[in-house]
Amino acid sequence: MHFLIKSSELIASVAMVEKAISTNDQTPVLEGLHLLVDKNSLTITANNLQMAIQTQASCNVMQPGEHIVNGRLFSELVRKLPAEDVTVEWNEGRILISAGTMEFALNTITGEEFPAYPQCDEKVLSLTDYELLRLIRNSAFATANDDHQPIFSGVLMEVKDHKINFVATDSNRLAFVQAETGTTFIEEGSFIIPKVNLVELGRCLPVNETNIQVFFGNNQLAFKFDNTIFTTRLIEGRFPNYMSVLYTEQKTKMRIKRTQLIQALERAAIVARVDGSPVLIQVNEGVLEIGTTSKLGKSQEQYNIEHEGPPEQAAYSPKFMLDMLKTMDADEVEFRFEGSRQALIKAADSDHHLYILMPIRI
Repeated sequence: MHFLIKSSELIASVAMVEKAISTNDQTPVLEGLHLLVDKNSLTITANNLQMAIQTQASCNVMQPGEHIVNGRLFSELVRKLPAEDVTVEWNEGRILISAGTMEFALNTITGEEFPAYPQCDEKVLSLTDYELLRLIRNSAFATANDDHQPIFSGVLMEVKDHKINFVATDSNRLAFVQAETGTTFIEEGSFIIPKVNLVELGRCLPVNETNIQVFFGNNQLAFKFDNTIFTTRLIEGRFPNYMSVLYTEQKTKMRIKRTQLIQALERAAIVARVDGSPVLIQVNEGVLEIGTTSKLGKSQEQYNIEHEGPPEQAAYSPKFMLDMLKTMDADEVEFRFEGSRQALIKAADSDHHLYILMPIRI
């Protein structure tokens, strides 16, 4: 193996795949990066068996070949390269990397076979990277950190009625967001993606209106864009029937500016944070009152709002409310609630992003 590549190309490619390098010392080959040089390109692959990333970069090839190097060490060294062309060459069990006056050598990993890259051939959907990132951001925060119930630690990607839905819940709250653009290629399908993998996928997206092609195979999903394939294992099991709680009617409804509600909740959260006190929401004759009481003191604010239905009050986690409100981009939000029943928060002019929240008993 012998090739010449721009340092910027090499750095960008390594940064893309290093998220899938294993940190498990028990399997050295999974801690490695697989380098494959063929014709006029370099293919770099990382695979920790839960997530795999593969990307290609153009280079000038003098001799094709493939080798495995320690991923973390290679990544750290590559980031320190000067902004010059980089020469990479294998010689007697070592990868030699040189750029300008800098040169270093890394031992290759031998004796174990790097896992074959997962094959996903069934095309599921396509959408822009911008839209995919919006779906991730508006859903992933509502998952649970619960190893005993893995279903709640993942996000449901659902194809239904030619629409693309992302749904997440920790049993106390539920986020539902529907894609506003995109194309489906299957009649219906449900895929539960681990939150940690989905968040890493979001960090990989170029966010420049690149088209993302999504494929399924062998209980895995592959997201293909530019010269990169991001593959994630799926969580097995059946996602809860969220439809039964999503479209229920609450008698009391109010509308308020989103930034105004965020600011009021943030102030209440300062008082509540010492003991995790809930925030009390009260609506009566067009007046919204937001307050909380804790060991630190008391917070209380009032606002004139649009209000329909009978007077009502209920307590909620200010953090859970803020998590939802901060992912939305609506100017005005609608809040529907009714005592001990679940509440609904949504953009006032759209049903593409819905948030269900259970009240807290006080």
